[in-house]
Amino acid sequence: MTGVAAADNVTTTQTNTTSDELPVSYSSTLGPWYHIPSMGTGFIVGYYINPRVTPISEINFTALKDAGITDIYVLANNNNYSSVLPEAKERADTVGIKTHAWVYPGFSHASEVAQMKIGVQLDVETYDMPDYLSEIKAMRQDTEGVPFSLAVKPERWDGNQYYYLIAPYCDYIVPMLYIADYDEGVTGLRNWAEFYNFIYPGKIVAGLETYESDQNLTPKDQTTVLEEINAVQYNTHGVILFRYGLSEFHD
Repeated sequence: MTGVAAADNVTTTQTNTTSDELPVSYSSTLGPWYHIPSMGTGFIVGYYINPRVTPISEINFTALKDAGITDIYVLANNNNYSSVLPEAKERADTVGIKTHAWVYPGFSHASEVAQMKIGVQLDVETYDMPDYLSEIKAMRQDTEGVPFSLAVKPERWDGNQYYYLIAPYCDYIVPMLYIADYDEGVTGLRNWAEFYNFIYPGKIVAGLETYESDQNLTPKDQTTVLEEINAVQYNTHGVILFRYGLSEFHD
């Protein structure tokens, strides 16, 4: 595959895919990606990477940088973090991209990751957020000095996600604003980003899917993705692009 190949989470907002299942490859159906215009100093344009699907060694980090990516979120677990993350950071550092570990509840090496000068994002897709509050607090303490963020289901779109409880313990919240899966459009996306920012100013980074929906995994075209980014940019600290499958960047 040419360009940059990276992969996303093995779970989605609507399904319960197990960690043993891998996303479908879209190497034959991918549309071209072009440069994402700069959204301003400090605005995160993040990209999720699953090294189980695309090894770090196969990713063209220069192409990611040229496409406008500022941060990568690399899926890691208790068994592979010490090998996957240093490699990702070394390669990302060479082009000026920041590295974060993307982990799930039960990850027990947040302090070691922080010592690598790598941020941590805890993916907590649950309706029982209060049950995870003690783990969130402990991980915040273990990650002092590096960014700590929480990827969660969208408040109100998907019930009460207790943002008011978790906001004090993270640098930013990443609501998974996957509009088709919640029967929302770009206007709703814009309005809800404004609503979140009003309540939690400066605390929101929007998670955006780069495929049509969980029921239709066709990659979105550049115009559609940029429209969603533009819809949230004035009320968020950034966006992180999620793909259930493979994404590819081209000049």
